[in-house]
Amino acid sequence: ILAWCVVRSDMPGKRWLQPILTLPYIVPSFAIALAWEAVFRSPKVGGQPGVYEALLGVAPPEWLSYGAFPISVTLAIHYFPFAYLLVAGALATIDSQMEEGALISGASRLMTLRRITFPVVAPAFVAALILTFGKTIGQFALPFLLGAPTQFHTVATMVYANLTLGLDSLAFVLAIVLIVMSLLSIWLSNRFVGNKSHRFETISGKGFRSRVIALGGWRWPVFAGVVFFAFMVGILPLILLGVQSVMLIDGFYGLDNITSHFWLGKSDPEIAFGEPGVLHNQIILGATWNTLKLAFISAIIASVIGLIIAYITVRRAHNPLARALDQISFIPFLFPTIAFGAMYLTLFAEPVGPIPALYGTFTLLVLISVVSRLPYSVKTGVTAITQIGQELEEAAELAGASWTMRFRRIIMPLASSGVLSGMMVSFVGVMRELSLIILLITPSTRVLMTVGFGYAEEGLAQLSNALVLIVAVLTIIGELILMWIGKGKMARLREKQS
Repeated sequence: ILAWCVVRSDMPGKRWLQPILTLPYIVPSFAIALAWEAVFRSPKVGGQPGVYEALLGVAPPEWLSYGAFPISVTLAIHYFPFAYLLVAGALATIDSQMEEGALISGASRLMTLRRITFPVVAPAFVAALILTFGKTIGQFALPFLLGAPTQFHTVATMVYANLTLGLDSLAFVLAIVLIVMSLLSIWLSNRFVGNKSHRFETISGKGFRSRVIALGGWRWPVFAGVVFFAFMVGILPLILLGVQSVMLIDGFYGLDNITSHFWLGKSDPEIAFGEPGVLHNQIILGATWNTLKLAFISAIIASVIGLIIAYITVRRAHNPLARALDQISFIPFLFPTIAFGAMYLTLFAEPVGPIPALYGTFTLLVLISVVSRLPYSVKTGVTAITQIGQELEEAAELAGASWTMRFRRIIMPLASSGVLSGMMVSFVGVMRELSLIILLITPSTRVLMTVGFGYAEEGLAQLSNALVLIVAVLTIIGELILMWIGKGKMARLREKQS
C-alpha cells in the first residue's frame, strides 16, 4: 500500500519521503531494538522504566516489552523498506492501460487494485516476503536484546549462546540449520516467480505507459498518513537514541536529568561504572578507528575484486567458467550472517595448511567482510562494465597494451562511478554490521557495533545508544553520498542522450 501511494499516486512530497522511508533499513537493526527498549522497557524484567511508563504511570505488559511480539514488530520495521523497494520497482512497470481498461469496463478503483494491480505485483510481494524471511532468521543482535531478558531464543541467538558456553558442535549444527532454512527460502522464491513469470508480464511489444493516479480529496490525508508513518519508523527511533544518550539516570525524563557526560565526560566512578564519555573513551576511539579502517579496506578490496569478476562475467558471458564464477560470487548473499561468521570461525580457528590461524586477527575481519560484500560489488561492477564498449579495449590491444594496462587505463577510469557506488555500498554495509563478525571479535579487534552491543549487555544504555547513533549517522551520510553519485550519473546520462 505504501509503495502504491509513493509510486502510482499523485501524493505530494514523494521525492523527499522516499529517502526517509528507507531509513529503518539503512540504520543498524540494533538501533531500532534500542529505541523500542527505550519506550517499552519494564522494571518488572529489570532496569529503569521506559518512556511508556514515564508518560502513562503504569508499566507496559511484559509481552510488549520483550519476547516474540517486539522482536517481530522491530524486525518488520527494519526490513519493510527492503520489501517496499522490491514492490515499488514492480509497481513502476505496471502498464496503466490495463487499469484504465478495467475502469472503462465499470470496475471501481478498489476492485481494480484488488483484481489487477495487486495480483500483477504478486511476484515482487512474494519475493519480498520470502527474502525477508531468509534475512530475518539470521538476525542476531535484535532478537538477543529483546528476547534474552525473558529467555526467548531464536536459532541465531542460540548459535551465539552455545559458542559462548563452549558448545561448539551444537552451535555449528544450528548454523547449518540456518543455512538450510535460508537456501530453502531462496529456492521457494525462485520456484514461485520462475514457474509463473509469464502470468505477470505487463510490458510487451504493444507499448507501455505508466501513469500516476489522482487521489482527489484523499491526496492530503494520504500524505499526512505517510508522513506520520515515516516519522514514526524513520526519524523517531533516532530521536529516542539521542535523548537516551544525554540522560544521567536512565528512565527519568526531567530536564534536571540531562547531561553531556556520556559524550564529553571523563571517567567518574559514580557514573556508568567509571566509563568515560564517547569522546574520552579509549576503547570507543580504538573501535572507531578499527571500524573506519575495516570498512575502508574491505570496501576497496571488495570493489576491485568485484570489478574483475564482473569484467570476466560480461566479457566472457558464453564461457561456462565465467557463468560459474558469477554464481559463486553470489553465494555469500544466501547465507545468514551469523552462520557465515560461524563457518569462518571453524575454518580459521586453527592453521589450515600454509595458512596460519586467523582467529583474533584483523585480517580475518577484512576477509569475511570482503567476501560478504562481493555479491553487491559484482552486481554494481556488471552494470558499469556493460556500459563500456569493447572497441576501446580492442584498439588498445592492437596498440600492444597488455590486459593489465587495458584494465588499469581504460576499464577502471570509465567504470569509476560504478566502482565508487559499489565501494560506498560496501563501506556502509560493513560499518553497520554486527551479526557477521560478533563471533570473530576479540578485545584487540573491537568495532563500534560490537562495543555498543557490549554496553547494552552490561546495562549501560546511554553509551550504547550514543555509539549506535554515531553508526546510524555515518551510514546515513554514506547513503546521501550514494544518492549524490547516482544523481551525477543520471545527469551525465541525460547529457549524452541530448
